[in-house]
Amino acid sequence: MEPNYKITKYTCYLFYILQGTLLNIAAVLFVPLQEQFGLSYMQLGALISINFATQLTVDIVLSKMVDKKGYRVALQVSSVAAFLGYGIFAWMPGLSNNPYLWLCIGMVFMSIGSGYMEIAISPLVHALPDKAKGKNMALLHSFYAWGQLLTVMVTTIALALLGRQNWHLIVTGWMIFPVVGFILSCIMPVPAVKAEESSSYSFKIFKEPMFIIFLMMIFFGACAENIMVQWSSAFMEQAMGLNKVIGDLAGMSMFAVMLGLCRVISALAEKKIKLYQFMLYGSLTAIVCYLAVALTDLPVLALVFCGLTGFATAMLWPGTLVLAAEYFPKAGAWLFAYLAIAGDLGGVFGPWLTGTVADSSGLKAGMFTAAVFPLLSAVCIIIYLKKSKAHKQLRKL
Repeated sequence: MEPNYKITKYTCYLFYILQGTLLNIAAVLFVPLQEQFGLSYMQLGALISINFATQLTVDIVLSKMVDKKGYRVALQVSSVAAFLGYGIFAWMPGLSNNPYLWLCIGMVFMSIGSGYMEIAISPLVHALPDKAKGKNMALLHSFYAWGQLLTVMVTTIALALLGRQNWHLIVTGWMIFPVVGFILSCIMPVPAVKAEESSSYSFKIFKEPMFIIFLMMIFFGACAENIMVQWSSAFMEQAMGLNKVIGDLAGMSMFAVMLGLCRVISALAEKKIKLYQFMLYGSLTAIVCYLAVALTDLPVLALVFCGLTGFATAMLWPGTLVLAAEYFPKAGAWLFAYLAIAGDLGGVFGPWLTGTVADSSGLKAGMFTAAVFPLLSAVCIIIYLKKSKAHKQLRKL
């Protein structure tokens, strides 16, 4: 009897909601953390960089473990690490003379959970017996956006109701998600991992120029997406003078809604609009959005373009996964791991560079600098289009 993989899909959706919280909770708390512990912009940016740097390490060190131990173990370990990370991040800084150190340690555990689930969830969904791979991937990644939206709205409203000084209670509440995720990961059916085929092919791919293009594509796409995600809350409050509740709900929430909306539209319109069109036009739109946010003095316009950045950058990460898997059809789970490494590097570099520029020249200058990343993303997509046409012609011969 064929297993019912619906519960597997729903479990993956839940884990992407969890990842949306793990990657965005610190950004929503930037101002409360800065007020309580006196952190600089660079320290705040470094928290996000630690997040993605840890994910990067996990991608490199544990990518082969998915093949050896399977998807189930990866999600179980992710749940435990996320649970511990929330607990340490929420409670240890207030009990220590070095709160920033414990914030970093908590972030490391949260990132271990996020990183391990990242290299397991996408290939798990891709391995399910369903021909609509692109649709499934776009829909899967939309749940990251809904997790981000849920994180921003619930955390921001809770901060307003409970007070900024009680941010640790709010983080504690998010611990329910890894608990539920662990339970579901124990009961879901899991398809077999095809390790031998993918590992024999993995060494050849490093000689392919297009593999490097895909790595660069997801790197720049991750930069373009995560800079606005991580800095919009602080930007709207401190550069535009908006109340935090308004800035978060109207700025970060709008970003998340547009991010998820674009991914759902991409899934529904898979046969009508080409994936590369979403990605190319999105990259070009993101350039305009970052420049507009940096140059305008009108908070309303800044909020609108912040939200539009979510729609513009939505398909740059999941789209690259689909294009790469189609270009290298013999590749397995390891391909997603390598691309996740490049994406996490982008998540490290982009917010760090923005924070560094902001410390020296202000947050608006940081946002202006960020426009270079969607520009470079567009260049990579154009190169892909030229190379893929030649690749398809060769395969027909």
